[in-house]
Amino acid sequence: HTPEPSSTILNVRGLAAIAVMGGLSCPTLGQECPDEKACTLVHACHPGPHGHLEGGPLLLPRSEPDPLFRAGQWNVDTILLNGPSNNRLDLVFVCDGYTSAEIGAFAPRAQSALDELFDLEPFKSYENYFNAHRVDVISAESGVDNDPNQGVSRNTALDMAFWCSGIERLLCVNVSKAEIAAQLAPDVDQIFAVANSTKYGGAGYTNDDLGTFSSDNASSYQVAIHELGHSLGNLADEYTYGGPTNWPGGEPDRDNVSIYPFEQMQSLMRKWHLWLGHNQPGLGNHGTYEGANYSELGIYRPTDTSMMRELGVPFNMPSQEALIIEIQKVVNFLEAYSPASDDAPWGTTLSVDCLEPTHGLTYAWFRNNMEIEDADGPSLDLTTVPFMKPGDSIRVDITDNTTRLRNEVARNNWMRESHTWNITAPTGPEADFNGDNRVNGADLGILLLHFGTDNASTDLNNDGIVDGGDLGGLLSQWTG
Repeated sequence: HTPEPSSTILNVRGLAAIAVMGGLSCPTLGQECPDEKACTLVHACHPGPHGHLEGGPLLLPRSEPDPLFRAGQWNVDTILLNGPSNNRLDLVFVCDGYTSAEIGAFAPRAQSALDELFDLEPFKSYENYFNAHRVDVISAESGVDNDPNQGVSRNTALDMAFWCSGIERLLCVNVSKAEIAAQLAPDVDQIFAVANSTKYGGAGYTNDDLGTFSSDNASSYQVAIHELGHSLGNLADEYTYGGPTNWPGGEPDRDNVSIYPFEQMQSLMRKWHLWLGHNQPGLGNHGTYEGANYSELGIYRPTDTSMMRELGVPFNMPSQEALIIEIQKVVNFLEAYSPASDDAPWGTTLSVDCLEPTHGLTYAWFRNNMEIEDADGPSLDLTTVPFMKPGDSIRVDITDNTTRLRNEVARNNWMRESHTWNITAPTGPEADFNGDNRVNGADLGILLLHFGTDNASTDLNNDGIVDGGDLGGLLSQWTG
């Protein structure tokens, strides 16, 4: 199960052009990468001397399918299980450059990276939407290529290496081998390839839902989170280094960058106009800050800084919103309903089983499209609904009303689910109003609820009113 295809592939040429204009190393563009199928889009982001990230997108040759040499016995472990993989977003950690003697050190590194991810919003709020697995890939030699210096070559399972495309901090991996290793896990949505190294480095393979980082660098886990912003959230970088000084194009399709300054964004209601003026702890006010997507002028970012600009800070709200939407595209929070059919006996209890984020979900129940007062939980006892009768319809609407999202169109498309039951007559004794094949106190309660009304379902003698005659009829059928 994977998110809907993003527009990343459609933008490869534009991103590559930016890389060329900014003087980035993309030697394979054109000749060795004649089309997008031959290339993979990689984000090479690393801290620069100015304190912000730098780097940018590159097109690199896509790894040819290559047999994966398996040294030793590879262990596969599920390190976070929140539910079935067909309705969770499955993260898989694979490693490279760990020998049989060293492989025990990988497990705590993967766990620490996972813990740091779920300390940060929006992942913290949606942790139970994820599963995570670890594949202990054993290599013949310790470490990875070009570590600590260029020219160092090691025999490792996933061919991870620094200095890819001539960039020291660009930590590459053989994508096909990483995917083969990750497929040993129960399911795969996003892959983290972890190099056995203390050297700073990483990469985000946007089209392949894959990120790389080194295991023992102080910034390693933050690199992984930044790259997940690319591969899962389809977010743009918000730093200004690596491209032309003046933004050369039109409005980018990424949610966290725009060509519109404050007043124009507000009047045209574009991009993050709903977040303008919002003060976010740790980041400050949302506005339009000039400089983003590798250019200094003519393009804007939502906040002065954010995770897509430098490490160790939160994602800004437009970025969080984009990540939440992508998570919700994969995971359905309505997992089951009872009764499990579209029909339900009159007088029964209806319920839904939902996957709730930390802030919970909102429930609303409707009888024949009219909202039922005070029905705001995951279950509804139909005996408490006035004037219920067979033939009615009952619908429950479940909504994720997180305040981390202000795009109501997206909320309606991806964060609202419902189920409708058609209410049928009981099949047991006539006075068995709740359909449990017994006539007892529960049915008496239903009759008394409608006493003095013209409710047809409890009017046993069909005289147009629920009264003592119907009470007597119920008692005559009493089974206890």
